Amino acid sequence: MGKLVQQMQALAVQAGGSHKTVHDRVAIVQRFDRHLQALNIQSKEVKNLKAKHIESYVQHRLAQGIARRTLHNEMAALRAVLNAAGRNKLADDPRLSNKALGLAGASRAGTKQAITADHYHAVLQTAQSKDPGLAAALELARLMGLRSQEAVQCVQSLKTWRQALDKGDPRLRVVFGTKGGRPRDTIILNADAVKRAVENALTVAEQRNGKLIDAPDLKTAMTYWRNQAERLGLTGIHAPHSLRYAWAQDAIRHYLAQGFSHKEALAQVSMDLGHGDGRGRYVARVYGQMQE
Repeated sequence: MGKLVQQMQALAVQAGGSHKTVHDRVAIVQRFDRHLQALNIQSKEVKNLKAKHIESYVQHRLAQGIARRTLHNEMAALRAVLNAAGRNKLADDPRLSNKALGLAGASRAGTKQAITADHYHAVLQTAQSKDPGLAAALELARLMGLRSQEAVQCVQSLKTWRQALDKGDPRLRVVFGTKGGRPRDTIILNADAVKRAVENALTVAEQRNGKLIDAPDLKTAMTYWRNQAERLGLTGIHAPHSLRYAWAQDAIRHYLAQGFSHKEALAQVSMDLGHGDGRGRYVARVYGQMQE
């Protein structure tokens, strides 16, 4: 491993953020280093990097067909590394703005669509016949707006959720698999359906030594989840995240029916999803494209 990539990896960690953010940032600097090596660019340290190196990398990625939104994230990671190294001037170089790099105009609108009721029920029925544990996790993902990793790890919260439901709590706390490890409280939209799903998941877990997805570790469980979801037809615009989109749209309708303004409803759903109350506009653009 070269000195440059070692230095950049250390800076990627130093720049901070959630475990996933740091992990993704490290992967990006490794990819950037491989690009430089392929061009035989001999920069040994971050202090030797130039704007042209980053411009070359971005053009290479565009030529590969990588989405502009993805490259926005990659540039944010590289800027974080440069700032951590004290290369603020390079990080802010006008040549490296998204516009100058040809990355302007990328939409933040969601790349998925809310799964339709018919599609969801067909997927769930097939999953129940093939793997009841996977089906239980998928059902909870749809009923609670869980991310994939939250759904895979939710078995650890089932007993706590049952207690909260028995007490009539209006919200459930999602702890495991959350983005950045930040717990979030999500509103219960259909208490009876959630209760049935939690009880079903507990029954399945009891038969599987406390697991919904029978895998030795989280990485293997996530791989299984993704592979099986694709086989079930949860792919493309209807990848597993489409379950979360559908839940978000249900939640927006719920808050509007309660008398909240549109802006207030979006802020509430943003908090339910774990984004914070300041990202209502983001929720509207990404999750709130209502399907009639």
